[in-house]
Amino acid sequence: MKYDYLVVGAGIFGATVAERLADAGRSVLMIDRRMHLAGNAYSYTDDKTGIEVHKYGSHIFHTESNEVWEYVNKFTKFNDYIHTVKTRHDGVLYPMPINLDTINIFYGTNMKAEEAKRFIANEIRADMERLGIVHPDNFREKGISLVGERLYDAFLKNYTEKQWGRRAEKLSSELLNRIPVRYSRNNRYFMTAKYQGIPELGYTKMIEKMLDSERISVRLGVDFKSIENELSSDIGIVYSGQVDELLDYKYGVLPWRSLRFEVERTEKTLGQAVINEADAEILYTRAHDFKYYQIHEPKVLRQPESIIMREYPKQFRKGGEAYYPVNNAESSEVYERYVALAKIKYPRLLLGGRLGLYRYLDMDQTILEALKTVTKLI
Repeated sequence: MKYDYLVVGAGIFGATVAERLADAGRSVLMIDRRMHLAGNAYSYTDDKTGIEVHKYGSHIFHTESNEVWEYVNKFTKFNDYIHTVKTRHDGVLYPMPINLDTINIFYGTNMKAEEAKRFIANEIRADMERLGIVHPDNFREKGISLVGERLYDAFLKNYTEKQWGRRAEKLSSELLNRIPVRYSRNNRYFMTAKYQGIPELGYTKMIEKMLDSERISVRLGVDFKSIENELSSDIGIVYSGQVDELLDYKYGVLPWRSLRFEVERTEKTLGQAVINEADAEILYTRAHDFKYYQIHEPKVLRQPESIIMREYPKQFRKGGEAYYPVNNAESSEVYERYVALAKIKYPRLLLGGRLGLYRYLDMDQTILEALKTVTKLI
């Protein structure tokens, strides 16, 4: 195969790499073992309702980066959707992340910001003294140190344990870096995002436009191992799949978390795009009602029918779909051993994307990593 580069994986990372390489005059072969583009951001339009369904769960584009925003806007127009989330606990819906309204509804109070700060600070102090927490070093202890035990038990503990399939004491406190606590009534989920929205024609159309170049050839339903022996010895490889799978699980299966999705067509509605389920007896973590992303299409938004998806976390099994890396000191050590082995076996290969880097990356972070990768290559 006479190409300058092979890009494995047609998600946002791979598409960005391929588009930038092609723009720089390189020829690219892109493969993906799925039969569609866009990776986990893949979306399709339901014929009956016109609803754009996110097949692998909600993807809301948000970024603080001018560079990323300018880049993606070359390939799609975004609507003005602002993401908000509610969490159900004991049958009551609360704003999430935890903010002043969450605190007042939960405690049955009407505190102002400074009152709530003092109240929660006293809760935290009493709980940490009672539980003997001095230096929080896991998810549970860190959560209690941020909001106190009652709010932690109600909103953070069960949701997170469902998501990761582990007790909170066995999870890294770093997971809480993605969960802010606010003492205002600001209910924007991505409060610091300078830009956010949903592609008006969907993510798949965006990726198609990114790959619309005579220098890029795309082959779907193709696995890397099936064409490995056909590649020229001087081709560069950018690989965004699992490195443990690439190397035949020589050091064992890296800890991953997988997902199962249930889809229902119904005239019942969530009333918004996403509702989280915080209670342990509800086995799914969140439900999505996709029509609420289409604020630029009032006809779709007003129709009585919804397409609702429920998201069930599950254990990853070899050969299944990996969604989230389970990061801890032990898994990082195994991952680094795989990286070292990959450099020996595939000296012209670079790893990237959420799976290849074994890191939880938002879409804008994924694009930034892809741009860095292309800078290394050219």
